[in-house]
Amino acid sequence: MVKARPAPLQHTERLLSLVPFISANQGISLKDLAATFNVSESQMSADLTTLWMCGLPGYTALELMDLSFESGFVSIRNAQTLENPRTLNFDEIVALLMGLDLLKESLDADSNLHEKIEVLTSRLSQKSGIVSRLRATSDVSSSLRAQIESALRSQSSLDISYHSLYNDSVSERLVSPLEVRIENGTEYLVAFCHNAGAFRIFRLDRILKCVVKEKAHIPKQESNSNNGQSLEFTIRVNSRLRLMKERFAIPHISTSDEYQSLSFSQQWIIRSVFGSSGSVQLIEPANLRAQIAQKAQLILDRYLAN
Repeated sequence: MVKARPAPLQHTERLLSLVPFISANQGISLKDLAATFNVSESQMSADLTTLWMCGLPGYTALELMDLSFESGFVSIRNAQTLENPRTLNFDEIVALLMGLDLLKESLDADSNLHEKIEVLTSRLSQKSGIVSRLRATSDVSSSLRAQIESALRSQSSLDISYHSLYNDSVSERLVSPLEVRIENGTEYLVAFCHNAGAFRIFRLDRILKCVVKEKAHIPKQESNSNNGQSLEFTIRVNSRLRLMKERFAIPHISTSDEYQSLSFSQQWIIRSVFGSSGSVQLIEPANLRAQIAQKAQLILDRYLAN
């Protein structure tokens, strides 16, 4: 349960907020002012009386704030030092930014409020130094999540467009979903991929779109079975021993020696060798070695052309 704020603190916050609000709404009725701050009219009259006795040091008629509210309508003068709203703290600004993001996500794409939200978000970010790209919503769209949940309930299959980071391409797949799991804050879909003929795990935020299809047959998953075929490769390490040891999981490493390892993805091998920037040389298999040479030559040709 959230602990209630002490009454004196609430009172002080209300008084500090009253001055800039009245300055921006001169002539507001006492009734409306009390309703805005969720207090009774008698309490609001007491608050205004307190403000009447506040001002700068010297505390004469020249320094005190001048309020008028006997007629039932409130106006204020000589309150320049407090005419701006009180400063928001870090938690309040973060809450506002996330609330604005939630509001933006709930609006129609053609709503005229989008631009106003962007302006307010930008101003809050500039004033506070807090990055404005705070997201209160998931990277997975609600429509995509609804399709996946529907397929799980009805035991149907899904046509998905999936962006794979291994080969940086988008593929179309027919999958039969089994479950959605969360690991280290990331959501994954466990499914049987009919294109690969094996069980696969897909990150939800990399599924670009999906469509529920009729139920497809799912082969029985054998426990402790290896659904992917491993590929053996050989590398020679030339430099940056520590980084290469971690990247290729080599227990003991030294330069110019050759090491054998296993991977389930040709693209991972190619990307890892490219990412090593010459610190590793692929010896086997020959076909991947040729692909790396071809890609490297293509990059070099494009570089020289510019």
